[in-house]
This record gives sequence, structure tokens and C-alpha cells, in this order.
Amino acid sequence: MDWVRAADFLDHLSSHQTDDLLDAGQRASVAELALRIRSGKRAALLADEVGMGKTRIAVALITAVRHAGGRAAIVLPAGLGVQWQKELKLFQLDDQTLLPLRSYDGFIAGFLTEEDAEGTEKRKRKHADWLKDRRQQRELPKKGWATEEVLMISHTFAAMRFPNAGDGPAGGWRRELLPNVVRLLAGRRRNFMRDSFRRGEVSHVYASRRAASTIADTIIEHNLQDDPDLIGDLAGDYKWLGADEYKHKILRLIGYGLGQFDLIVVDEAHKARGADSSLSRILGPVSWEANDPFRLGMTATPVELDAGQWIDTLGRISGRDDGHDVTALGDLAAWISGYVDTVKRIQVEELDEPLTDGFVTAATRFQKALRPYVLRRDKRHDPVISAFQEDHGDYRVVQDLKVSPATEGFTRDWLRRFCAAEALSILPQEDSRVKRARLSVAQGYGFGLASEADLAEQMKVENEFEGPQSFWMDAFCGQPADIYTHPAILAAARLIESYTEQDEKVLVFGRFIAPMNALTRILDAREMLRRLRDGQHWPAAKVRDESEPAVLAAMKDPDMYAPSGGIIAINQMLTERYKKWSTARRTELARLHREIDALAPQDDIAALLVSFLHQDDDGEELQGEIGPLLEALGDRRERADASWTGVEILDLFRGLLADHSTDEEQENDDTLRSRLVVYLQDYSGREGNFARMMSGATLPQTRRLLQSAFNRASSWPMVLLAQSRVGREGLNLHEACRTVVILHAEWNPGIVEQQIGRVDRKGSCWMNDLKIWYEHDEGDPPRIRIHPVVVSGTYDDHNWQVLKARWMELRAQLHGEVLPQQARPSVTLPEVEVLRQRIIAATPSFAPKDIE
Repeated sequence: MDWVRAADFLDHLSSHQTDDLLDAGQRASVAELALRIRSGKRAALLADEVGMGKTRIAVALITAVRHAGGRAAIVLPAGLGVQWQKELKLFQLDDQTLLPLRSYDGFIAGFLTEEDAEGTEKRKRKHADWLKDRRQQRELPKKGWATEEVLMISHTFAAMRFPNAGDGPAGGWRRELLPNVVRLLAGRRRNFMRDSFRRGEVSHVYASRRAASTIADTIIEHNLQDDPDLIGDLAGDYKWLGADEYKHKILRLIGYGLGQFDLIVVDEAHKARGADSSLSRILGPVSWEANDPFRLGMTATPVELDAGQWIDTLGRISGRDDGHDVTALGDLAAWISGYVDTVKRIQVEELDEPLTDGFVTAATRFQKALRPYVLRRDKRHDPVISAFQEDHGDYRVVQDLKVSPATEGFTRDWLRRFCAAEALSILPQEDSRVKRARLSVAQGYGFGLASEADLAEQMKVENEFEGPQSFWMDAFCGQPADIYTHPAILAAARLIESYTEQDEKVLVFGRFIAPMNALTRILDAREMLRRLRDGQHWPAAKVRDESEPAVLAAMKDPDMYAPSGGIIAINQMLTERYKKWSTARRTELARLHREIDALAPQDDIAALLVSFLHQDDDGEELQGEIGPLLEALGDRRERADASWTGVEILDLFRGLLADHSTDEEQENDDTLRSRLVVYLQDYSGREGNFARMMSGATLPQTRRLLQSAFNRASSWPMVLLAQSRVGREGLNLHEACRTVVILHAEWNPGIVEQQIGRVDRKGSCWMNDLKIWYEHDEGDPPRIRIHPVVVSGTYDDHNWQVLKARWMELRAQLHGEVLPQQARPSVTLPEVEVLRQRIIAATPSFAPKDIE
């Protein structure tokens, strides 16, 4: 690996004066990386603010390493793999980087061959077809892991599990790798007794032994037999090892099996801190680094709750993430904490000379401490945003949605329940559920929102108390709480509808499934009632059973349509309208089928398309995938409201085929068709929801579908509710949305920054709306809007106030907002303004030198 050659390639990229691949800020960052590489530095933390294109800069470095003959590993959350593949293709059109390696099963599967299967010929053919498909889908390597120029590895890869030995030697194929490596290095081979393994394991035993052979050869080739760490891993009686011990010993061997890397890129480098985390183990024994490796960390939030987290993050990208040799970094802690403490004083105390002098000194030390490691651009360095802020103030506005007894829908029953929860929290009692009530009732989950089946248990709890506790328990339990009438959920629904009525999309973040599910269903129910009232189409033939409570709750709103027959009447209306819509749709699809069928004799692609569009003998009922196909192709249309034509479908279908082809010589129409059928399964029935929820249980392909649909202004869902741990990082949800609702307040301001970053990105809806506004200059300029939902006077309110204070501290460290815009007085004395300007001038910056 020639790092000078890599630096030359980066300089070449940075010298291009077009924004085709890299904009001006990204080019400056690439030039800075080249400069640091030439100076001998081999670690950098790319900490650009969310949405400014860190991935593009990292891919430029990866491309430079490939150009210089090196290999790169990308350690990332597995769900971001597809987006990284797209970015890699921008720099190298023939890139075939695999999807992220997620598990030990996947690692061993990389050593499978078509001959490994056992059993009948049919079973062997099925195994061969499965293996071929996994390789074509870029899930497994074609020639071994170590031959891949770029390898993506999931953050959780090293969290693998192995069976315990129990009362005897551990069996199963998962325990085959270590003993085989030990015996091969000793010049022996392990006996293979087929009867020792269950049916279906034999192929993985063969693959494990093939992996062991590769690893042993690598160890010998690189003279690693005398490595003390390796000797320790291979020593001892491996037959009786516990699961954690076995994993600890095997991780280094897996690293040798994956091959040596010159560059390690760590996406979301702030996650899973600690030497025992899966990410740290990947960056320790699993990632086998070359003699002169480079580590690039990527995170918009290197520090979230504690300034000391800088040390954790910098240690990780400096190769000191195992708890050893962190003395040099530890010396920085005092300077970092000194800066944070001074900023806190500036934000609450009156400015004077000593305080300003103290800030300048602390800020200088802070920047000096972090500058060798950190490379960061923030929105101040974006010319569009900086120009907007100069003329119109902040482009992002935070407006609390305060829910109080004066809020519409805040009934007396709910007021009693909130007051009781607060009272119970300060009365002496031991029941943890009662203590939790103060937290859960405001955010709409858990105790106090029981179904009828749980009411008896609540009343049992109530009867255990006497005196004041009994009074407040009676007030708290009372009648079963209907989550669809929760005042915060109703207030959030009305706020969201105020945007969707203007054809704007809304992104909602929450933590707890029950209230998120309730908000999703109440939004759908209210939209369905409006459409029934206005004679518009609703894509369902009846109300789902699980949605009936939400519909009944929505019908109580005097502004909603409520037929006298209730759910039965609604179902009758839905059934009649759906039949009419289905008949019209069937006629339209039959017409398209005839148009495409007429093109088939002259066009091979049209002939393949016809294979998707089967008809019964009567020619009326379409049985193929044309409905899902139209939904998939709809993402590619320039005009979503135009009528379809057969020619347009054929042209778009060609593009779809190109994206799913793998350039395999053996690939035929059947193979390609099978792959497309799997792809189109994600589009079946996608028209059915005005609001959709994305949680941990949502399949990865469904997440991609929701992301694609939400990014199209003309398609549903209009509202996407994302569980915070699923949707806050990596997803691009900015193309048709500039409004974020935070249903549940977080404690961590870094999470909130990540949430807002889903819509605050390059090429965002806000930037497009701003461009249109500049052309017409009518009304107020557009802004990105953030609405935290806060129930006043509750612990939820306290939570939000703490978060805002932490948020200010975070933005002072990362965004240079030592003196926030909203805190500036309209008039200042000249001597105070001088102090303010000194503080602004001294505020730390870690931007590339070319754009400082």
C-alpha cells in the first residue's frame, strides 16, 4: 500500500472544480486528508454535521486506497449497507462491494462450495442454487473474503454466540474452526465423524474446515505463529471452553480469515463505547490491520452526554480502544472539561473581561487538543445556509407543542389521572409500577393505560393501599384509560394534520411502541373518515379489527364524519367503493397488459416483462405482479399523476433490470425474474396507509420501501413514525419532508441531532423549497420545523428542559453556538459587543483550512 499515491489521488479529486461528485466543502476535506496523510498522520475523526456528506468524503478516501493497491473495511450499522453501495458505485461504476457481513454464520458461508451439500440430488441442486443466488445478491464472496477490495462489516458482527460446552465436549459445526486451526498449525488434521453432527450441519462443517485451512495458511505465510496474543488464543483445552471464552479465542482467527486491511472506516464511531462492545472487538482482534494502517472515524456526534466521551471516540480511531495506552489522550481531558465549564458560565453569567479572557484561553486549548484528530464542517460552512442565516436568522426552528389542561381533548378524567400520577410519585410506597406511573402516563405507555383484561390487576394493586395512597390510586385507575384519547396523542395528531392538509409530509420520532402505534392508527382512522365524507378513495375494503378502537375514538370528534351505523356502516361504504375502484383498476391493468404484449415480439425486454403479467383464460383477472411493478416503477417517474402507457412502463422496466443485473455470464431470464419477484414482494399492498410505523420489528426490505415511498412527495405514507433506535441514523428521509415531530423527549441531545438530520441534509426538501421561495419571494421563507410534544407540569416537561440544556452544551462544542442566536439581546452596549465579538472569533473550529 502506497500512501503517497493515495494522497496524490485525493489531491486529484480535490482539484476538480465541479460538484458532480464532491462539492466545494467536501473537496476541501479531501485535500485536508491528503495533507494529513503526507504528514504521517494515520487517524482522523470526520465529524461533519449531520447531512453534509461524510459518506462521500469517506468513499473518496476508500477509492484512493484502492487506487494505491490497498484494501478497506467499512464497519457500520448493517442497515446502511445499501446506501454505502450506492456511494461506492459513484466513484467506481463496476463496484461489486458485498452487503455487510452480519454474523458468524455468514462468515462461514463465505467458504461454502456447491459440492458441500448432503442428501439427495434435489437437495444438492437446491443448495447450489441458494449459494449462487447469495453470491449474485452480493451477500457472499465469489473467491473468498480476503479477495474483496472493500468489505463491509456490521457493528454487531462480533456479538456472535456459540453453544456452551455443558457437561461434555461442545458439539456442532460452530465449534469446528478453532480445533481445526490448532491441528493444522501442528501439522495434523482433525478426524471427521459424520455421525457427530445433526442433519444439515455437514456442509457447514466442510466450510468451517476450509476456513480453518485458509486461516492456518495465512498465519504461516505471515509468520504469525510466535505472536503472543495468538499463542494465548490457541492454548488450553478448547473442548471445554464456555461460550464467551470460545468467542474471545476465535475472533482473531476470523480476522485472519477476512484478510488484512490498510484502511478501517468506522461509520457512527460514537456507538457502543467500551472495550467489551462488539464494535470495539471488531476494531481489536477482528480487524487485522496492515503495518501502516489508517483509521477514519465518522460521526456527527462524537460527544453526546459527557465531554469525556471525546476521549473514548478518539481512542477508538487512534487504535487505543482496548483500554490500554490512553495516557496521551487522557491528558486532553482537563482541557476539554475546562472549555465546557467556561461555556456554561458564559451562557448564564454577565460578560466581563475576566470571563472573556478565560473563554479565549480555554477555547484555544480545546481547539489545540482536538485539531490533530478532528475534521468537522458544520452548517456555518454551507454557503446556502450561511446566507440564509445572515438575512433571515436560523433556518431551523424549534416550537414546543405544549399539552396542558387548556389543550383541546384534555378531559377531566385525564387531568385527574395526571395529577394522581404526580401525587403517587411523592407518597411513600414500594410498588415500582406506581413510581413508574409518573413517567409513563405523560408519554402514553405502560401502567395507567390498561386494557379491560388488565383492569382487574390494576384494581388489585389499588386495593393494597390505604389512606392517601388509596385515594390517589382510585383517581389514577378509575375507568380503563383509552390510549386513543390521550391528550398528547390527540394534540400530536392535530399538529401533524395541519401539515398534511397542505400536502406536506411529517416525520415523527418516538421511543415507545404503544403510543406510536396508537398515533399511527388514529391518523389513519381520521384520514379514512375524511375521505368517506368527501367521497374520495380509501384503499381498503373494511376496517381492520385491530383498528376499530381507533376508528371509534376518531368518530367521537365532532369534526369527523360519523355514520349512525358505526363500524358496520363504514364497512359497507368501504366495500362498495373498493369494488368500484377494483373494477376500474382491473380495466386499466388489462389495457396496459395488451400494450406491452403487442411490443413483445419486437423486444426481448418486453417479452420478459410479459412474463410478469399473466391472465386467466377469461382475460379478466390479472394474476401477475403488475400492481406491485407499477408501484416500484412509480419511484422512477417524472410525473406521478400522469396516466401510464405501455412504452413508459417498458422504458422504466429497462432501468429496473439494469439495477438488478450482476453481469454474470450464467445469468438468464429465469434467474433475473426470480430476483425481481423477491424485490417486488416489498411493494405488494403498499398503497394502504396514510401513516406508517417503522420499528425494530420492521424487515430491512420494508424499511427501504418506506424510505423510498416517504421520499416521494406524491405517494403515501404522508406520515412516517420511526422508532428512534431504528430511524435516527443513516436513513435519508429528506426529499419530501422538512417537519419533525418528537413524540417522546430523549435524554441524549446527540440523538435529537441525528433525528433532525434525517430531513436536514444535502438536496433536502427545505433547500428545494428555499430555491422556489427565492424565485417568487412571497410570504415567509421556508424553515425546517421541529416540534417536541411536551405535557406541561409533568416529569415529561422536566425531561425536555434537561435535554434543552444538554443540547446547548452539545452545540457549543460541535456547532460553535457559544452565544446562541435566540439569546442575543436586541441592543448591547459597545463594550459588551466587543466582548461578544472576541468570543465569536475565539470559538473553536475544526474545518479544513481551505474553508476556515
